[in-house]
Parts: sequence; structure tokens; C-alpha cells
Amino acid sequence: MSELNRSPGVTVERRDYPRVIAPFQVRCSICGRNRREIPGFTKDLGLGGLRFVAPSSNAVVGDHVALEVTVPGFEAPLYFLGEVMRVAAADESGTEVACRFDWIGSSQGYRDKLASFLNAHGLAVPTGPA
Repeated sequence: MSELNRSPGVTVERRDYPRVIAPFQVRCSICGRNRREIPGFTKDLGLGGLRFVAPSSNAVVGDHVALEVTVPGFEAPLYFLGEVMRVAAADESGTEVACRFDWIGSSQGYRDKLASFLNAHGLAVPTGPA
């Protein structure tokens, strides 16, 4: 993996499913049980999913989650539904949770907005219908 810096505070990672490495505010809600929101900040974000760190989390692998991500410069948060793929300790900063997106909000053009953001940071991702 090689890294490219495109703008201050944002690192772009090259891999099969490229993600921008940046700390965006995220709120996670586990579907079907414990409706408590889990606040945190992303470690990375791409069209296929994200990783975030929360001070504490009761998420477990396989949980279905609703995610809200606030990206600076966007007029509204982005919304996703996904599945927890990994949960691990994140040093003294809390718990790291990796999620795969199963659904990206389409009515507000969330996928295209996210794809445009990723393209602006040097990732070649398609825009338009998935």
C-alpha cells in the first residue's frame, strides 16, 4: 500500500477498496437491540465501508448498523446501513469498529457525493448508479 497526501489532514490509501483516511464525525446505531447511539470519528471511509473509533462500543461482529457520517463541506450528513465486520481495541482511544456498507442512501445522492469527494482526493471511483 502506498499513501498520497492531497490536502492537509487527509491521507489517501491505495488498495482494492480504496478509502480516504480522515477523522469525520460518525454516529452509529445498532439495529434491533440497544438503540443507544455510539459516537466516534472515522479512521477511514470509502464506497465499500468505513472504520471508526468510539470511546466505548457494545457492537459485535454481525450486528446490523445505521451510520451517520458528517463530512466537512457537505450540507448534510451521509447515511448508510451496514454490517459490523470487525471490533478491536484501539489503544487508549477506545474501540475500533469496521463496517461494510450494505446500503448507501440514494434519494439524496449520497453515493455520488461520496464518490465525488473520494475522486477529489485522488481515488478513481465511479460516479452514477451502482
